[in-house]
Amino acid sequence: MSHRQLIVLLGCMALAPLAATAEEAAAAPQGPPPGAAERWAAHDTDGDGAISLAEAQANAPRLARDFATFDADGDGKVTRAEMHTVRSATREERQARAQERYRETDTNGDGAIDLAEAQAGMPRAAQNFGAIDADGNGQLTREEMRSFMQAHRGEGMHRGQGMHGGQRMQQGQGSGGR
Repeated sequence: MSHRQLIVLLGCMALAPLAATAEEAAAAPQGPPPGAAERWAAHDTDGDGAISLAEAQANAPRLARDFATFDADGDGKVTRAEMHTVRSATREERQARAQERYRETDTNGDGAIDLAEAQAGMPRAAQNFGAIDADGNGQLTREEMRSFMQAHRGEGMHRGQGMHGGQRMQQGQGSGGR
């Protein structure tokens, strides 16, 4: 996996909770993202089951930058368990930030985000407004945002499409905000 792919993967993981409430996220299974085992194996070039700082520097610069955060026991290697612990520890914080951002973006307080609110507070969601707005009512609910993120996780998000900037969704998958 390239450095860019890892950065995008970590970015996707950080942004995914934007669409989920704490209750929804707690009810959803919290397993590794699709392809995680393959990406791990690509970084663990010596096959010892852990990623050393040298492996991270060669294959995962973002992990290398934050290596001390993940290497909880300070042994110079990041294990899957250490990676999982850090991910789990920050999940609630990310969810709380996402909920707050949703509330702040919903300036009229109606519990949904219209196109003008999305353009002002969530420009990436605004770019794909029509694709996210599953029922076509001109409003994005938390459920629609969560569903969109889940449906598109791993299929284009890692190439800079969708809610993560870069290219817009494929033609025909939405019209709002284009």
